[in-house]
Amino acid sequence: MDHYTRAKDLSQAWAKNEHPRALWIEVFLAHKSPDDVPFESWIWVATLFIVTIAAGWIESWLFWVSWSELAIPIRSQLSSQIFQKAMRRKDVKGAARTGKKTTSETTEPAQTSAAPDKPEGDEEDDSDPKGKQSTVNLIGVDAKRVSDFCSFNNYFPGAAFKLAVSFSFLIVIIGWKSLVAGLLAMSLTIPINIYFSKRYSAAQDRLMKVRDVKMAVVTEALQGIRQIKFSALENNWGNKIGLVRKKELDEQWSVYLNDTALLFCWITSPIALAAVSLAVYAYLNGVLLPSVAFTAIGIFVNLEVTLSVIPELTTDLIDAYISIERIQRYLAGAEISASTSDAPNVSFEGASIAWPCAEGEDETDGDERYVLRNVNVSFPEGELSVISGKTGTGKSLMLASILGEVDIIAGAVKVPRGPKPEDRHDHLANRDNWIIPSSIAFVAQIPWIENASIKDNILFGLPLDEKRYEKVIEVCALRKDLEMLGDGENTEIGANGINLSGGQRWRVTFARALYSRAGILVLDDIFSAVDAHVGRFIYEKGLTGELGVGRTRILVTHHVALCKAKAKYIVELGDGTVESAGFLQDLEEAGTLERIISHEETPEQIEQDESPIIESESSTIINGSIDDGTSGEALVKVDTKKQDAKKFVEEEGRERGRVKGKVYLDYLKASGGWRFWLLVVFAFLIQELLITGRSWWLRLWTGSYEESSTTNSLQFAVQSNHLPYYPSSQNSSFQVEGIAQQHDVSYWLSVYVGLSAISAILGTFRYYYIYTGSIRASKVLFENLCFCVLRTPLRWMDTVPLGRILNRFTADFNVVDGRLANDIGFGANNFFLLLGIICTGVFVSPYILIMSTVLLGLCIWVALLYLPGAREVKRLESTAKSPIFEQFGSALTGVGTIRAFDKTDVYIKRMWSKIDDHSTTFWHLWVFNRWMGWRMSFLGGFFATIVAAVIILIPTIDASLAGFALSFALAYGSTVMWTIRHYTNLELNMNAAERIIEYSNLKTESLDGADPPAAWPTEGRLEVNDLVVAYAPDLPPVLKGLTFRIERSERVGVVGRTGAGKSSLTLALFRFLEATQGSILIDGLDISKINLHSLRSRLAIIPQDPVLFSGTVRTNLDAFDEHTDSELYDALEHPPNWREHSLGIRNIDPDAAEK
Repeated sequence: MDHYTRAKDLSQAWAKNEHPRALWIEVFLAHKSPDDVPFESWIWVATLFIVTIAAGWIESWLFWVSWSELAIPIRSQLSSQIFQKAMRRKDVKGAARTGKKTTSETTEPAQTSAAPDKPEGDEEDDSDPKGKQSTVNLIGVDAKRVSDFCSFNNYFPGAAFKLAVSFSFLIVIIGWKSLVAGLLAMSLTIPINIYFSKRYSAAQDRLMKVRDVKMAVVTEALQGIRQIKFSALENNWGNKIGLVRKKELDEQWSVYLNDTALLFCWITSPIALAAVSLAVYAYLNGVLLPSVAFTAIGIFVNLEVTLSVIPELTTDLIDAYISIERIQRYLAGAEISASTSDAPNVSFEGASIAWPCAEGEDETDGDERYVLRNVNVSFPEGELSVISGKTGTGKSLMLASILGEVDIIAGAVKVPRGPKPEDRHDHLANRDNWIIPSSIAFVAQIPWIENASIKDNILFGLPLDEKRYEKVIEVCALRKDLEMLGDGENTEIGANGINLSGGQRWRVTFARALYSRAGILVLDDIFSAVDAHVGRFIYEKGLTGELGVGRTRILVTHHVALCKAKAKYIVELGDGTVESAGFLQDLEEAGTLERIISHEETPEQIEQDESPIIESESSTIINGSIDDGTSGEALVKVDTKKQDAKKFVEEEGRERGRVKGKVYLDYLKASGGWRFWLLVVFAFLIQELLITGRSWWLRLWTGSYEESSTTNSLQFAVQSNHLPYYPSSQNSSFQVEGIAQQHDVSYWLSVYVGLSAISAILGTFRYYYIYTGSIRASKVLFENLCFCVLRTPLRWMDTVPLGRILNRFTADFNVVDGRLANDIGFGANNFFLLLGIICTGVFVSPYILIMSTVLLGLCIWVALLYLPGAREVKRLESTAKSPIFEQFGSALTGVGTIRAFDKTDVYIKRMWSKIDDHSTTFWHLWVFNRWMGWRMSFLGGFFATIVAAVIILIPTIDASLAGFALSFALAYGSTVMWTIRHYTNLELNMNAAERIIEYSNLKTESLDGADPPAAWPTEGRLEVNDLVVAYAPDLPPVLKGLTFRIERSERVGVVGRTGAGKSSLTLALFRFLEATQGSILIDGLDISKINLHSLRSRLAIIPQDPVLFSGTVRTNLDAFDEHTDSELYDALEHPPNWREHSLGIRNIDPDAAEK
């Protein structure tokens, strides 16, 4: 990979500048004279400037190439590939139908959050335990981990190069035998590293699995939030999500512990290397010369810096490896295989079909799933064909086989081959070539509608043919609805058509199919959500009218009597097979047709279906109001000619300016409060004192020797965590003679090693302690977010896209869980290191304080220029992720419809656009980052050069002080730079906490109110008095002065046109809409005085869109084990084996009648 090679070369070039800078100091000091300033000194000053500037320039290019040409493109490509795979992957819903119990992976976290005896089919594979939902984690977590590692994996060759250079110097100084002995000592930690690396890898793998389960549970709760609120199950679902979250944090803690162990091993490795190498050198040579000890220790300390990077690189490598394996498993999943052929019509030839099985199961084994066997059917071209049968006999399965969404176990399903998307030329379509005979349109059992206008949902990417469009609106009985909607055809529809009634959603999706260019219409029970009059109208005017005639229409319905007048072919399904099939005339002559009709409908329904539609009724449906079930929001007719279309879903907002101090305070409070952070500060302070003490001990050590006048030693620059000390030296030799020692070398070495060991232990403890606070903060923030989101008003949930909320639960919490702790730890470490350098520098010379203050001021000035722009770009980057999640959620929900309409490529390109938008913001974020990084590096190099020039111009500064000042200048510049970098990273990443806290402060439904009597309600008397209800304070009321009374045991039907307020009354009964005037009394109690949980838990509702949660029939009836089996059997009135029949996610498996 060319970009990787460039990054690696830059990394090695950067490494080459590290040791020359240390050697430069020694050579520079050798040329310093107290009497005059030789010309060579100025050459070395210029050399220092060139070297430091070159190092900064190379570093900037290294980061820029790594991110702009590696990380960002790789993340974009991975996200794109995952989405493309999702659009072509088998929609595994049949897997959940298996009744097998899980016998392996007993530690799988999912089992603790689901019902007992959880079926194995709930998992597609290890990386996809909850199907579609875990795809969000592949995009939000895994793709980012892989791309992040690609951005800095070039550090591996850089670290190897630094180690090679350091070892080369050590061989010259202490010999290869001593070095080998030290390396062997250091290698003793290798088994420990391997052990904890494996544990870390296993913990990361478990963590990602739990995150998939958490994502599935959270997604399911948000998708079924209406059902949860209607049933007052917020606490139960909060506990269910909390159990999975607890397991996630347990695994995150396991990751932290193993990461800490690896960090400790890498910190202690160079200490062991130094102690053993020098001890062996002393044993072999009989004496350990201070020059050798001092010079070698300087290089060992350099190794600490290099080796300290390896633990993070190792853990990131493991993270990336686990993520790439998860992505690979997902991309290797089975794809749908089209059943297209050159056949002129749709036909089944001895076909046995079943829903796709879970990954790893035998597709030919039909014993554990429902199979429709030995199907021999040929649907006539250009005619209406009807598929009927009792609930659960496989009608939707048969339609899915036409779309290529099932496993064909035997035989063949033949479907005319449609044109490729590039050959459709939709932009050239006109009335003469509009219909493409082999193209397919599909109306699903659960209508799928995008978050777009009604017009855009009907056109579905096709050009507007005004005449055809108006005809479609008419025959689908939508004209009156458009007049009642505030913005007409431009009214924005919420996710899944949340602001439309059930009948409106069905008619919009049917209008999409009629408007399409498809010659084959596959329709799944389009009459189920409309009343008999509207159903007959749609059948007469739409399905068999001008727009339907001549097209192959395959319709699943129970209304056989309604369709028999114009149907050509009828199929009746039984228990896993075709009971009867044939042309209507043949079935009628054989007496089979009457039997089929009698199986499907009651005599009253048959009479209603067979009654002809009269012209006056047709006119009423077209021009007047119709009733097709519970409406969405009540509609108010307004004049929209001069009004812009209002957006149902508002754009995602974002904060402005710097992250507010309250966000930091909330995070610090959640992580443990001031006592916790006081101990953190104390630990960092003690650690800095130990590091400073170790450097001071080196100074005392070297100051305890007197140099011989005959021979001096070449001593390398000694750096101890950026705080070095340089004794004077003049000549180059590796032998020192005639040195008087006050103490034995072992004394100095043992104290040095002891200080280093204590420093390593305390340094490790600091991060361990911060990690405990991070886990505590993550727990509190998640609980607050989950509590508020589950209890926000229903209208807020309807107007906020699911992907926007999931972005908080995934990407933002990924930052809070795994990155903020390191940002705080590394930032605090550099801050206290900076304080230690300044304090020590002031102690040595006041001139250093003046120069350091100037540099600090310049760096802060650059940071202040950088932060405002970078902060806003970071917020843009965060909000740019939400549309990606929203697009994923919407497309995966309607993947069957998208594939049927052959719009896969359209949605892939749309996703590319959203991914590019996010990549653009991320690219600009790194432009800002490199802008600051380069200027910080330049200031650091310029500062070091000025210090060197001052040293030359002031002859009273001796070589020892000069060496300290120069090393201080180099260390101080880089430390200031990294301190400010870590602070800016902290503020940018704190944006994730800011977004989480924003949703944690949402307005929730009132939790106040009195508890009703234990047995309330006992009679069910309902009194509504002068009730006035509005959806929002600024909107007109939808119920105006409503008054009625319902006595005990009365059965009452509420009827009215679309928008009359039927659903509004239901929402008022459950207090989703609060009365602005009047009252509702149940058994004499005013419901406005009762707390919401008690009220909703005492009422029951069958919603218009029933929701079944993943699990079993039993868990859907009694999700939290509050009833006995006998009670559930009485409620079911079905065979007992249904109680453990497995259900898929988001009610995709059972028929509407079953739900």
